[in-house]
Amino acid sequence: MARQPTLPRNKAQPTQTERQRRRAFQQIRTALAGIQRGVLQRFEQIGYREVAANAQGDDRTYEYLLDQFVLDDMNSYIAELINEMVMRAINGEPIVIGQAELAYQQSTASSVVSLAAQTEAFRRTVEETLISAPYRTRVALVRARVFEEMRGFSDQLRTELARTLADGMARGQSPREIARTVRERIGVRALEDGSTTGARARAERIARTEINVAHRRAIWEEDAQTNAEGIRTRLLWFSALSATTRPTHASRHGRIYTRQEVADFYARDGNAINCKCTQVATLVDDNGKPLSGALPGKLQLQGRKFFKAAA
Repeated sequence: MARQPTLPRNKAQPTQTERQRRRAFQQIRTALAGIQRGVLQRFEQIGYREVAANAQGDDRTYEYLLDQFVLDDMNSYIAELINEMVMRAINGEPIVIGQAELAYQQSTASSVVSLAAQTEAFRRTVEETLISAPYRTRVALVRARVFEEMRGFSDQLRTELARTLADGMARGQSPREIARTVRERIGVRALEDGSTTGARARAERIARTEINVAHRRAIWEEDAQTNAEGIRTRLLWFSALSATTRPTHASRHGRIYTRQEVADFYARDGNAINCKCTQVATLVDDNGKPLSGALPGKLQLQGRKFFKAAA
């Protein structure tokens, strides 16, 4: 009788990537705080004078001492600052990318341990896997994906900040009002309920998604390599079953899928965004049925209890 796969220890966080996410979030806060500080310091260097719109002094506006050179210089400074704080912040690499790689490595190692525990036919060790050429190639693809996400984030933030400053000065807003808008766009400080806004919220969403994508891709790609080595497996779905779990995700808890079926699910309806589900490779017979038959039924029972409690 086949032994059971190794299941996530933390049922509320089955991807087991919480540490990587916390570190990535700290990198994001540090980067955005530096950007906010630098942008506002440069903005304060631009001269201005107050202008009264009528004889009574009502509707006071501000005229900024600008020319094209000053605007171009400010925009170049913002671009370089964001590049330095986001794209070259961690030993010359973008923020988040290292934590995604760690999640991929951790997930690969867990998959190898789980597969080795299920059958003696699986002979690769964690060490052998992590230094192999296929693994290095896969890691490079993960890094490239996160790099592109962070570059897109940086480009959007640069455009938003440059437009915020230029529009505010063109409309004659006060320096205090423009500075407040810049802070809102960046969103360094969390709201009272702990939620985030602005660029910080976008960056955290990217980090959360990409770290969990890296985690899942390691499982899928290790599963593919295992099958190529002659060991038949499919993917057992494990959901967080928490208050924020989407019903379409929770309903898959304990069910068996092919890699293509899992990939198709994540490719539609934004299912990959903020998803805390994971999968575990499990041995199957020639018909795709799990050799450890009791485990899927046990997990599916958990899923039914979850829906009953939520009703």
